[in-house]
Amino acid sequence: MTMQARNLQPIRQQPWDWATKNEYEEVTLREQPYIHGHYRNKYYKPDYDIYDPRYTRVRVRDWEAFRDPKKLWYQTYVMTRKKMADEVEALFERAGKLAIYERVDPAWRKFSLAFYTPLRHYEYAGAVQLQHVVRYAMGCPIEQAATYTAFDKQGRAQWLSTWALEFAGGEGLQALQHARQLWLEDESYDKLRSYMEHVLVTDDWVEVLVALHLAIEPILDRLAYEQLNAISIEHGDPVLAELALICSEQVQWQENWTASLFQLIATDPTTSRWDYLKSLGYEDWPGDYRWGRTLSNPKSTPEETLTNQEIMSQWASKWISRAIQAVTPLQSLLDRHGISCAVEPVMERAMASYILPTLEKCGIDVKISV
Repeated sequence: MTMQARNLQPIRQQPWDWATKNEYEEVTLREQPYIHGHYRNKYYKPDYDIYDPRYTRVRVRDWEAFRDPKKLWYQTYVMTRKKMADEVEALFERAGKLAIYERVDPAWRKFSLAFYTPLRHYEYAGAVQLQHVVRYAMGCPIEQAATYTAFDKQGRAQWLSTWALEFAGGEGLQALQHARQLWLEDESYDKLRSYMEHVLVTDDWVEVLVALHLAIEPILDRLAYEQLNAISIEHGDPVLAELALICSEQVQWQENWTASLFQLIATDPTTSRWDYLKSLGYEDWPGDYRWGRTLSNPKSTPEETLTNQEIMSQWASKWISRAIQAVTPLQSLLDRHGISCAVEPVMERAMASYILPTLEKCGIDVKISV
């Protein structure tokens, strides 16, 4: 059966053959209205529509051309994450029954509480700003992937909190309070905390994704959820290594879908803002007759003089440089606790295995300054 979207402009007028779509596309595409929203956005840029392409500088002719490589939608996401949550719960339960925490090397105990517990603030900050992406992102496929990533990050923050409470035993609450103090006051975390604060006040939702998924996370997540796993086991702590392994599975998906999105943005041929807006259905600007007012005409919006690749090059150069500066001071924390792990090789591996290949696929040049 062929269905035609009514009252919508060029992209939405394309014939829709449900028989040719998979389950993921059936419940994901064309769920977000562009110019026929149900209510006005009252609290931010009131002259913009609720779903407005001008919330980002980059231009994509069809935002809904994006596809999550794993094709996660609500049912499949909940099923896979429930399995992960069950594994984590069983892991903590086994650790308690086998008294594994009591056998952990004291030096590792002090370090792991000082390193992993403060990272719950890093994960939670990312989850908060991803809700900003969810609010302003164009196209349900992107909005949906960002929503699930926010859930993942909030879940990891909760797992780290639960782990700290159980690992520290009767001093669990003190461990969380001490971790908060480290996050706010320890020099090892100053630049990382500052980095996340700058992410939290970034308006452009695509730039937020660049800052999180192309800069800080490929570096810090590899350090926290991969590099330290073997060292954890050496110090008698297999629980944290298994928890990190589950977290790294989530991180891998996050990197895959954002890399696909960055490539879609960088290779989009649209150069004129007005041509781009027309393709989204804004050619005959209707105004907002529901509220008796006229929204700002997108045709009068200043033309972006840079291409998507040039814009993303600016963002990547800025945020990757900041990410390196943010993670480097963590070496002092490792050294302070006598943990034989070097941060610099981890950053080099992140650059070689993910950041640089992603930039190359997108045709983006970066200038990194540290």
